[in-house]
Amino acid sequence: MTEDAPLEDLIQEGRIGTFAPARIGGHDVLVETDPIGTSVYQIRGERVLTLRGNKGYREEIVAALLDAVDDLADADDLGSIVRLRPIEVPGFALDRAALLGPGHTAFFKDKPLADRGMQVIPVHRSEAVDGEEYATFWPGVIGRNLSIRQLDWTREPSPRADVRRLDDGEGGLYRRKGSRRSPKAGTVTAKTVLKHDLPGLLDGVRLSAMDVRGHDLRLHREWDRLRGTLHLPGGSEVVDVDIPRLSALAVFGPLFAGADFDAAALAAASASPPEDMLEMRVNDEGRRRYDSEARPTSLEECLEWLRALCPHDGNFLVFCGRSGGCVQMMWQSKPESQEPRLWLETPELEHRRSRGRHVTLDEAEQMITVLAREDRVAVDDLGDLEHVPF
Repeated sequence: MTEDAPLEDLIQEGRIGTFAPARIGGHDVLVETDPIGTSVYQIRGERVLTLRGNKGYREEIVAALLDAVDDLADADDLGSIVRLRPIEVPGFALDRAALLGPGHTAFFKDKPLADRGMQVIPVHRSEAVDGEEYATFWPGVIGRNLSIRQLDWTREPSPRADVRRLDDGEGGLYRRKGSRRSPKAGTVTAKTVLKHDLPGLLDGVRLSAMDVRGHDLRLHREWDRLRGTLHLPGGSEVVDVDIPRLSALAVFGPLFAGADFDAAALAAASASPPEDMLEMRVNDEGRRRYDSEARPTSLEECLEWLRALCPHDGNFLVFCGRSGGCVQMMWQSKPESQEPRLWLETPELEHRRSRGRHVTLDEAEQMITVLAREDRVAVDDLGDLEHVPF
């Protein structure tokens, strides 16, 4: 079919279902229903505007989306940017209509209407930036990063964070292997960075996490605390941040979801007591985990790893406390006929030796707990220790 064919025929080309004329709100449209969902088309001169939904599809949402972009859709040059307009529909969690202009839609890509087709998608104000490039919006928001299910109109918002490294460390989190630069921010869910990435930051790593409005959270970890600053939009104010590492989601999650900054929540979190935690390194052949660096870990998780570590010769755990004290343990099963035994020790670097003995799991648990809660290496409490040179 040539591009000179009627728009109705070009819309229908390659589609499974057929459409029928309808009127939704104040708009004359064509509605197509197929096994995937419902597609709505609005012919606007030489252009076609489409929107699509399946689970939770409602005509009042369609009307709100079409109303929101009505003044934009006929503009001469919409360009490659995403344009957001507010919508408000009772019982609908998404509050923005995102308009994608001709030549910048996934739906019409590589089709006769590629240069004349537009698309409007419902999103939340915490997910997209008005005026951002389509090349950033589509792979970052609709693609694998936020993985928004754009056809599901019952979904909850997925607040976004644009993250980059501020330190000059090589490789690791949000940086390519061997690279010391972060020229481009990575788009992830705010929950990922606040709940997982920030609490687990390695020593020396500094992150910037920015919401769609420009609140820039710049943090690093100092033992059980996250410290740094929150830069408010427009450079109007910089707020000091010093909170427990596990509280970032509770303190800043609402901010990334579109709420105002809550200074009271920050102050309350800042006064929280220290966490019982250690830095842990794991070598477990059965689980294929071979840590090259120690990672911050709660006492509870440390004890879970002690009980879960496969009693295979050479599997080990290393725990370090706030002041640098170290307790390490390894399963030993040589000779082959011998039942595995857990060797526990603390290194004496100045003497190039360690001191320790074989222990029960209960004894190992006690050593880990004392190190986490009292910041003390309690190996001498075991008695009958051996010195092993290295």
